[in-house]
Amino acid sequence: MPLIIDYGLDLVQTSSGPNGDNCPELKGSEFVRWISIAQPIKPSLLRAWVADWGFHPHVAMDLLDVDARANFEEYPNEIYLDMHALKLDHLDQCEFSQLGLVLHQNGVISLQFGEIFEEVSSRIESNLGLIRSKGPDYLFIRLVDAALKPYNQYFEHLEDLLRELELELVHRPSQRVVVRILNIKKQLGQVRRRLTPLREAMGSLEASTHPLIKGENRPYLRDVRGKIQALYERSDSQRSLLDSLENLYLSSVGQRTNEVVRTLTVFSAIFMPLTFIVGLYGMNFKSMPELNWVWGYPMVLILMALVAASMVLWMRQKKFW
Repeated sequence: MPLIIDYGLDLVQTSSGPNGDNCPELKGSEFVRWISIAQPIKPSLLRAWVADWGFHPHVAMDLLDVDARANFEEYPNEIYLDMHALKLDHLDQCEFSQLGLVLHQNGVISLQFGEIFEEVSSRIESNLGLIRSKGPDYLFIRLVDAALKPYNQYFEHLEDLLRELELELVHRPSQRVVVRILNIKKQLGQVRRRLTPLREAMGSLEASTHPLIKGENRPYLRDVRGKIQALYERSDSQRSLLDSLENLYLSSVGQRTNEVVRTLTVFSAIFMPLTFIVGLYGMNFKSMPELNWVWGYPMVLILMALVAASMVLWMRQKKFW
């Protein structure tokens, strides 16, 4: 059952839609009428309502296409905008749902999943801001603006998380961090795929000369389009930061590998002359006078210790270790 909000400068009336499958009236009120329809709704019922309202048949097709890209359509008596609302349950698991808005002469019709416009309805009831003194085109713009706020929250949380991941990569690089980066990068790609067509749709809406958008409210429309552009630019910068974090991880892994190889090389260099000495006196020739010398074994040990110490000092001096 749809929710109907009629409002003007001095009055607000909230009511439920008609019982059963009866179509909510677009007119019958001298105030702005906002009809909020919650999904899911039977496709046949929505098509019947669109026909009763006298809208273009394509409006029903657009409203029912839950997987459509964001787009803007203008008809002689109405304007249609399709976009995706974002639900931020968890940073790595945000969900998208279709949101359809129809602007007509007497008000706005919204079709959405869940309650995403509580702030707008609260401002209408409390008479906050300019919404009660403006027409339906201003309500249309405010609804689009309200649907963008979860995107802002997403990017704010993402910025905080990326700072934490950067510190973790510097001090404790691990494969778990890389998996999180890849998941976030995938999610960010999905957000960008919603913002790109929305930016184009809002650009077309701003350039439109449709009489339903009054000149006095076009600055607010430009402001909303600017917010979408800012969101898109933030997605660009954060995608670049994710690429940098991946490179930082690869550099950290490469540095750790180099340190291991350098340590192994140092030990190999130290033990190489010792191995030569051991191999030399391990030969089974009869004419080796050192083998019969009483001090032969201690002297070889002392020689090996001196060689090892000299190798360590030399490497320290050359800063190899």
